[in-house]
Amino acid sequence: MIAAPIPDDEDARLQALARCAILDTAAEPLYDELTALAARICTAPVAAITLVDRHRQWFKSRINVPVPETPRSISACAHTMLGDGPLVCEDALQDERFQGNPLVGEQRNRFYAGVPLRLSGGERLGALCVLDHRPRRLEPAQLEMLESLGRHVSRLLDQRIVASRQAEALLGSDRRVEAQAARVDESRRLLAAAEQARLALVDLLESQQQLERELREREQHFRTLADQGTALIWTAGLDMGCDYFNLPWLNFTGRTLDQELGSGWTEGVHSEDIERCLLTYKAAFAARRSFSMEYRLRAADGRYRWIRDDGSPRHDSQGGFIGFIGYCYDISDMKENEFRMRRFHAELERRVAERTADLAAANRELATFTYSVSHDLKAPLRGIDGYSRMLQLVHGDLLDDGARDLVARIRHGVGQMNQLIHDLLAYCHLEQRQVRPVPVDLLDLARRTIELRCADEPLVRSRIDLQVAPEVEAAGVLSVRADADGLAMALRNLLDNALKFSARSASPRVTVRVSSTPGDCAILSVEDNGIGFDMQYHDRIFEIFQRLERVEAYPGTGIGLAIVRKAMQRMGGRVWAEGTPGRGATFFLELPR
Repeated sequence: MIAAPIPDDEDARLQALARCAILDTAAEPLYDELTALAARICTAPVAAITLVDRHRQWFKSRINVPVPETPRSISACAHTMLGDGPLVCEDALQDERFQGNPLVGEQRNRFYAGVPLRLSGGERLGALCVLDHRPRRLEPAQLEMLESLGRHVSRLLDQRIVASRQAEALLGSDRRVEAQAARVDESRRLLAAAEQARLALVDLLESQQQLERELREREQHFRTLADQGTALIWTAGLDMGCDYFNLPWLNFTGRTLDQELGSGWTEGVHSEDIERCLLTYKAAFAARRSFSMEYRLRAADGRYRWIRDDGSPRHDSQGGFIGFIGYCYDISDMKENEFRMRRFHAELERRVAERTADLAAANRELATFTYSVSHDLKAPLRGIDGYSRMLQLVHGDLLDDGARDLVARIRHGVGQMNQLIHDLLAYCHLEQRQVRPVPVDLLDLARRTIELRCADEPLVRSRIDLQVAPEVEAAGVLSVRADADGLAMALRNLLDNALKFSARSASPRVTVRVSSTPGDCAILSVEDNGIGFDMQYHDRIFEIFQRLERVEAYPGTGIGLAIVRKAMQRMGGRVWAEGTPGRGATFFLELPR
């Protein structure tokens, strides 16, 4: 605690105080009215007009002050009268001048605001002050009104000195009558001044009442808004204790306002969440920053429900921190969906693991099957092929026409079986091989595939056209990321199919087109004017071993289009076809660029 220093003009100040002849006088209504008005304007429970004597401070007027005087050494007003303006201490416990002061404490005085009482000659006699038992601050309008009241008290003290001087002059003067008349005039003037002060006080009182009405209306408006919404709203003061809960909060918890105030709301927080919540809340309060947290709160039916609590700092009109406000929302349904999603993801991961294991087992079985086909099936076929060939070449002259026809059928069947095994192995290898996406120029791929096909069978060159879309022709390249070998295999199979099924047309034509789409995709299409197909069988033609024509009419194994579909699936592309019976078909390969 730091006592106020003794001013340099202490002797002159004490003489002026003595001239007032006010110390230890009875209460006067005018001073009491000013003190009451100060308390009401500042909404303070304690107020006083204090005069500082040599060793004490004496209260000319006091509200809720139990003693008529206190020692000067513990006087806050002794500090106030030394200054030129008001002294405001929002929390005396945090001010080193008042720490340890017996008048300051948790259950005593925490807030102080005072204005000095100064005579017209400059002498400082004391202060008009208001006090509160909690930390707080005054609005600018309230402080301005408090200063105005202090000036009124100072004028009353000036008038008291004037009156005292006049009385002394009258006692020692021969002009007693004139002095008495002057005193009467002065009294009338004082009465007029007092009436003016009373009218001013009335105006101040009416202004204060209007302000109080507006504040009540705004508070009622806020409470109506808060109570009509779905959000659970709370506020907390500087001590971190909650001082307000709206009606939705109370309905949600089924508790009363008195039960929830302070830290009572924590009784409804789930025991597993309370420590985390308090740590978050206290850290945000200390840092004066917003926070958001989720926790379980016991509802009126006794069950715990998840809520999200968003808190933000509150400030007064001058920007001073005055606590927190929070908005809470019931997120139980969202949490339940989140828990379901986690369970779903766990189940999905389990199923993926099972499918991965199944796929690995299937790949192992496929590898075993491929090995069996390559070795166990081909070996007997090679023997049949070799012996039937020797029989045809060496003993052909000894056979009659029927026997030679049977040998030819055997060799034809062996050839078909070899082709089937070859295509089946190609399908299996496609399933097993790793896809290696690289930049592939579709225009160059189409040209090379056509050239290779024509090299195998030069007569088909005149039947194949390559058409390039104008935008691709202008660019000279159409690049995609794909598996080069898989894409080449797919295009070769489509080209072979088109040549096979258009071979019996009057003027067989096969057209390979390279184009792009607005959707940033590239398309390779193979069109023929062959036998076509019925669109109701569209999906069937891409299944393995499925054929729409008899093998005697159009040889094949029924695996080629299945290879095309498998290759496109593994590259992230797609294949589809359009056809009309007797009017040809078009097959499309689409890949992202």
